[in-house]
Amino acid sequence: MKVGPREMAISGVMLGLALLLDVAPIDFPTVWGMKIDVVAVPIIVTYLILGFWGGLFALGLLFLGLSVVSSASWLGAMMKTTATFTVLLGLEFARRTVGFDLRNPRRAVLFGLVAYVVGVALRIPLTLALNYYVALPIWLGLPREQVVQAVEDWTHVPFWVAIGLPNSVQSAIDVFIGLAATIPVLRRLPHLLE
Repeated sequence: MKVGPREMAISGVMLGLALLLDVAPIDFPTVWGMKIDVVAVPIIVTYLILGFWGGLFALGLLFLGLSVVSSASWLGAMMKTTATFTVLLGLEFARRTVGFDLRNPRRAVLFGLVAYVVGVALRIPLTLALNYYVALPIWLGLPREQVVQAVEDWTHVPFWVAIGLPNSVQSAIDVFIGLAATIPVLRRLPHLLE
């Protein structure tokens, strides 16, 4: 992918918005450190305008930006960007199989549903593994063997539910708010897709 002035401008604006949303108190924190928020929505908007490589470029910028400004440091940035990557994969799968058609509301809904289902099917196993093997042992300062029990004691649900449910909610926010924010803009400014 060639990163020209257009890609840099769109990615830069969306990165600034994502970082602003990270420091704004618009989130729902979980017990173990994950925040359900709208930080990735600008990255989804970038994907919908620039395509997969543009979204991936913006996601890389998000990792760098969150590593600097986020209270969760590089660890939270790594978890956010890795989980959002699965959303991008779901969106790309939906684009290639269903298509992304602004003029057809039913097609847009189908696109969103396919993107969500594929993205969450990738996201949940990945976030379970990352939380168990990397993030929670570091974040909580516990040996890996104690992570599952600690999370289950706090949440009173099985580990996979405690991790999977908020990640599925986060994916829904990313996909559907991202679409809801992008479609009206692209209808009024269709040249952004050129």
